[in-house]
Amino acid sequence: MMSTLTKADIPNFCFDVNSVSKRASTKLVYQTISISGQSGTNGDFGRDGTFGFPGDDGSTGENGGSGNDGENASAGEPGQSGTDSRHALVRLNGTVENLNMQLKIFQTLYSSSEQFAGINWNLAHSLHDLNYDFQLAKSKGIILVRAVGGNGGDGGYGGYGGPGGSGGHGGRGRHGTNGSNAYNQGASGGSGGPGGAGGNGGCGGNGGDGGSGGDGGNAGAGGHVQVRSADPRLFMLIELDCRAGTKGKGGYGGKGGDCGLGGSGGDGGIGGYGGLGESGGAHGSQGARGANGMHGSHGRVGRNGLAGIDGRATSDGSIQYAVVDIDDNVIETAPDKYHASVISYTVTDENNDEIYEPDSDFFITSVKWTNNGAMTLPSGSILSFPSTKCVSSDINDFSVLMGANINQICLDSHQFKCHLNAASTFSINQPYIQPVTIASEINLLDRLFSGSQVSTTLTCQYPIQITNIQIPTFLGPNERSIITVNFTNISTRSYGTCSDSAGSIEFIFSAHSLIKIVPATEEYLYQITPDGQGHYKINEEMSPKSTKHIYFEFSLDADASYQLYESLFWSIDLLLRDTLIEKHTNKIRIIPEFNPNVHTDVLLVTYSQMDRVEYLAYQKLFQLFKYSSQMWDIERYEAFHHPEIQWLNTTNLIIFIYSNPKSTLNMIQSQLFLQHMNSSENAGFICIGTCLSDEFDFALFDYNNLQFIDNKEKTKCEASNYVWSGFGFRHPTAKKLNVMANKLRTEYEKQEDNKFLYQVVYDDTKDSRSRHCLTVVYGKKYVYKSTLDFQVGNRLILVNSESPLLANTHLPFKLQAQLNTNQQNEVVPSREYDIGINDMVKTLQIDENIIQDEIQLNSQFGRLLCAILFYQGFEKSLMMINHKCELTRCIFVSDSSKFNFNQIVVSLAMSIIEREYNRGSLEFPSLTLIVDQAANAIGKLYNIARTTDHVADQNNWLYLLIQSLYEYIDSQFFISFPWYGCTNKAKQRRKLQEIVSDLVSLSIHEIPRNKELYQTVQMMRLQELAKLQFPAADKRENCVRRIIEIQAWKEKQKIKETNLSAPLEKY
Repeated sequence: MMSTLTKADIPNFCFDVNSVSKRASTKLVYQTISISGQSGTNGDFGRDGTFGFPGDDGSTGENGGSGNDGENASAGEPGQSGTDSRHALVRLNGTVENLNMQLKIFQTLYSSSEQFAGINWNLAHSLHDLNYDFQLAKSKGIILVRAVGGNGGDGGYGGYGGPGGSGGHGGRGRHGTNGSNAYNQGASGGSGGPGGAGGNGGCGGNGGDGGSGGDGGNAGAGGHVQVRSADPRLFMLIELDCRAGTKGKGGYGGKGGDCGLGGSGGDGGIGGYGGLGESGGAHGSQGARGANGMHGSHGRVGRNGLAGIDGRATSDGSIQYAVVDIDDNVIETAPDKYHASVISYTVTDENNDEIYEPDSDFFITSVKWTNNGAMTLPSGSILSFPSTKCVSSDINDFSVLMGANINQICLDSHQFKCHLNAASTFSINQPYIQPVTIASEINLLDRLFSGSQVSTTLTCQYPIQITNIQIPTFLGPNERSIITVNFTNISTRSYGTCSDSAGSIEFIFSAHSLIKIVPATEEYLYQITPDGQGHYKINEEMSPKSTKHIYFEFSLDADASYQLYESLFWSIDLLLRDTLIEKHTNKIRIIPEFNPNVHTDVLLVTYSQMDRVEYLAYQKLFQLFKYSSQMWDIERYEAFHHPEIQWLNTTNLIIFIYSNPKSTLNMIQSQLFLQHMNSSENAGFICIGTCLSDEFDFALFDYNNLQFIDNKEKTKCEASNYVWSGFGFRHPTAKKLNVMANKLRTEYEKQEDNKFLYQVVYDDTKDSRSRHCLTVVYGKKYVYKSTLDFQVGNRLILVNSESPLLANTHLPFKLQAQLNTNQQNEVVPSREYDIGINDMVKTLQIDENIIQDEIQLNSQFGRLLCAILFYQGFEKSLMMINHKCELTRCIFVSDSSKFNFNQIVVSLAMSIIEREYNRGSLEFPSLTLIVDQAANAIGKLYNIARTTDHVADQNNWLYLLIQSLYEYIDSQFFISFPWYGCTNKAKQRRKLQEIVSDLVSLSIHEIPRNKELYQTVQMMRLQELAKLQFPAADKRENCVRRIIEIQAWKEKQKIKETNLSAPLEKY
């Protein structure tokens, strides 16, 4: 039999008065009876000394007076002593229901001994005889008799000595006498007399002494108390506290007074003035200045007062429990009562399988206990294991203990039966594991022995547990898969189907109605119930400590194609003995497989956070442009390429949902990206998410095939490396290198009218072989041409945002969930909102108009819509006006500004023009193309400008485009110097004016400048309104990289190719 032994250390109780009294103070008190002494009062603080008076200042030439001494402070008063506790003899009779307590109080005892052995209670004279009756059956509290000595009062603090007075200032010295004037012609005047000496400063007064602290009062002694009873069980109802009081602390001595400062000496007197000389005689000299007086000495700092002496400690009282017979003869005495403590016990589970299972019994036996008190334990104590939150026990399941001598160890033979409560609910997605605690208790008269509480913690769990479930997180319509359930028997008994089975095991697989369980085969032995659930009963023995696994095969219904990107629930239930004990549940996303044999307008690259609502938002967006689409999911294929499936040449526009790190641009192979972008004039790539423009550099400059433009350029670059050298041995800073690199690449861009981007790659390591007398070469630099020109670059668009989800921001329509993904037997509609591959007719059953609200240009939906407008270009956007598509009736909002579709189309054209201008183009090829496209559109519309009789329509796209160009030319060009006409800006201006003339010629009306529209057309820049970026078409202030960055990128690619070289598993 497998059991658990629980042991505990026996408490080591001390039986001195202090320890016994401290234990008493922790008990729940029903009533306190006090015969304690009185505590002494604290002594008063001493009085502070008064300030000494300052000395008088000296008169002219006189010394300053001395400052008076500060007054001494008075001492603090002593604290009063605490009085001794009185003594008591307590007699207990009766029962816990009606306890009688007789209390004799004594002032003095007829003995000089402090021990009970010398106390004769019969000779002592009692002060009071008191009688109490208590009903304690409904309380767990005790009667506390306090015989504590009074605390000594603390001594008062000594006063602070008074500060000494400052000495007076010495008087200024007297003026010297003036010299006599001469009276004879040519005689000199007499010299002036010396000035008088200044008076000395007075001495500072001494500080007064601080007062001494008062002495602390003495502590009062604890009382002597004896408790007598013929029934020693009643001792459980009383506790005693007979400690001595606390001695008073001596007061702190007062601080001595500060010394008085000596007075400053007086200034010496001014010497007398010399006498006046007669004609031709010299004037007499001025007398010398008198000496300054001396500074007076400082007084003495007062002495600090002495600290008071602590009061005297005294002895604790004494405690005695005495068992008497009916004639009041003492049978047994002790300084404390008895204590019962549990030493150990054994726990055994009901079916002996080492598992403490919910809703099962377990047994506790062999309880070993002891009396570790100071006297004999009477019989009648109750040993039990009370119920807890998780464990139930019968209130009548207890054992009445026999009496026990001091330190006697006893073994109780009773078997206690406890029941583990049933689990309140089954466990979700993990085995049921619950720690439960049970504790022993020994009570006497319903009062607990503290040392008897010994707890043990059991792990409540089921013997059969699911350890792992393998199931795909996604599946496509008509796809099949297998769910594998691994489970284990953690017990020491067999389960399943066998002669000594401890119980049956069954699994139930249930799922959404679109998830169909495939009928069982010889390999998969399960049954399918009429409600579509799969039941797998273990019809074999599952031996102890073993692990098994089972399978269910299932498929996704074809109707799941109408619920793409929905998440469907599934669950696995584990039943033990026909009771559900564990449930695992999760969801499977409906993700379609990519079909390489179909060509669509859009390929949407999705990721794991794409849900049904997000998918529907994209489908509505595509419906506005009448685009067919299919999906490539990163979760399914792990990257945007696959060794067996080719998406190249299957689509025009790729929309890549970027959610780092789950799907990153590093998942795109650069050669595939470049082949796609150059495959046709309709090829495009839009990235929405947290990506940055320079992340496309791996493809724009094709880091996998870094080559010079030609050998001539290579030689030229290598020869010009000296330009990047540091003077002497000084290394150029990274900022300086970037500035020089950008200057170099812009020269190359100008050579082809900025049709291509260029990037400089440089090595900033020092070339030790290229050292000259004044310069040192730091590596080589190379210039690379972008693989995509400006026109193709207009179709590479970045919608940068923290979250790529369209539904996280404003949508101009409402989406309603049409599927309860947690309903197992739901009837699925034959058609829901879904736009299939090349199937624009079979769409959602919705209102005729898709857009139900204004389109916010700063929302993810609005920004992506604008990106698609840029992708399809100016001409196709004009044709949408011709065909009166739904978008042409929409209102577009940016902050407080509103735009119609004509204005949006003109904004698109102006952004393209502005990009060409910013890059420094002189020929404006994109603008020239826009003029040709405008002419074609007007021709197809039978000359849209003639729809008005006399005046051009100011809301007409052609009129707005011309006014936008007028405003742009006026705002960008200012002639401020004579040679302006030779600059590239002037050439750009002339080209723009020529193109404006071409546009004006398309209208039968004169279209002069309308400056009233300038403020409106200034805002019409769709790229700014939608915050879009064009990595291959925008002007780049910085387009350089260190070669070490490219080398690191290549290493990452090699690692990824190695990881993907093995055949990819489906899940």
